[in-house]
Amino acid sequence: MRILLVSHGLPPDSVGGVEQHVDGLARALVAAGHAVEIYARESGNGRSQGDVRVERAGNPQVARVAYRWENVRDLASMYASPPMAMALRGYLAARAAAGVRFDVAHVHHLTGMSTDSLGELAAAGVPTVMTLHDYWLFCPRGQMFHHREEACETATVDRCVGCLSQTFPWWVNADNGAERVGAVHDRARAALALPQRLVVPSARALPPFIALGVPRERFCVVENGVDVESLFDLPAPAVGPGPLRVGYFGTVMPSKGLHVLLDAVARLPQGAVRLAIHGNVVPYHGDQSYATKCFQRLRPQDDVHYHGPYGLGDLRRLLADVDVLAAPALWHEAFGLTVREALAAGRPVLVSRIGGLQDAVEDGAQGCVLPPGDVDAWAAALQRLADDPREVRRLAANTRSRARGFGAMAADLLAIYAEARVAAAHRQP
Repeated sequence: MRILLVSHGLPPDSVGGVEQHVDGLARALVAAGHAVEIYARESGNGRSQGDVRVERAGNPQVARVAYRWENVRDLASMYASPPMAMALRGYLAARAAAGVRFDVAHVHHLTGMSTDSLGELAAAGVPTVMTLHDYWLFCPRGQMFHHREEACETATVDRCVGCLSQTFPWWVNADNGAERVGAVHDRARAALALPQRLVVPSARALPPFIALGVPRERFCVVENGVDVESLFDLPAPAVGPGPLRVGYFGTVMPSKGLHVLLDAVARLPQGAVRLAIHGNVVPYHGDQSYATKCFQRLRPQDDVHYHGPYGLGDLRRLLADVDVLAAPALWHEAFGLTVREALAAGRPVLVSRIGGLQDAVEDGAQGCVLPPGDVDAWAAALQRLADDPREVRRLAANTRSRARGFGAMAADLLAIYAEARVAAAHRQP
């Protein structure tokens, strides 16, 4: 097949979880004998918005389209960007003029890409699969994590108005909130109706979409893969002598729960653990105070170190320096890439009992599944592992069986691509 992958970013320009997923999927599809093109967003400084450049020819071919969130005046323009929709229309037309017809497009995230891009794919007659990596289509905060720092179970208009009127007070208020939030939800329903197949990486991500009105039968569950080839041969953690080496890998933001982990570490005896924090510090919907609030918790005796952002090429080296990985998330994370990477690297993991993170671990077999936000429970789990290196080694011996590679994921998706092509053919008059 000739496959188009559409994403809001791609390494090395952007190295988030979705971007890594798209990069790994592209390589696996090429290895399976398919022709792949990636169409990804970049800031494109100095170029007009919607300008497309082919960065790399070959297989996969990579095209990047410029976008910088200019002229975003309201929630509607966060989702619909005419220059970006027209850019994709032009790209598809240019490829068709060159004799290239895509058998399927796999859309991964449309933030900054325009939800109207789905209509452009439909108009061009390209069968479409869309993976829903988070909840951005109907939750402008992306994670269904309320401004009061509470996980949302569903997106009701009233609850969303209360949250978004605090996040976007310049656009949503008590007088217009129901109408404007309703429009966001309506746009999401319209967008989700266009792809032939919808994919989620965990069944735990389904309830909010079903509550929005999307039928369950439209979804397929396909667990994401990770780069097992680069991680499977990493030596098992040495574990001691000295403190238990704990790693936190991820963006420093409230929904990821770093403050819970820091509070848990602070309750342990000095010398019990050493915490290494790896990840970007970014504003959270305009609030830049979270990292300061986290690091203000630290005392001079705390063995906690912030190492800053990391790239894909750093991951193996960084995981080699930890004994266990901690993912204290507070939101319904759909998958949890770093948790699966740690398992592939032979590292036990501590995860929150929320969202798709808990799917990665059998509690007591590869790590611990803990109540989200429960500092006492997290401190107790860390203390148990710090006190018993043999338990860490036992858990580590079970981890790699829980990791799956990009190749297995690509095989599942190829079957869904074939279904999408059949479904698209049946839609045609």
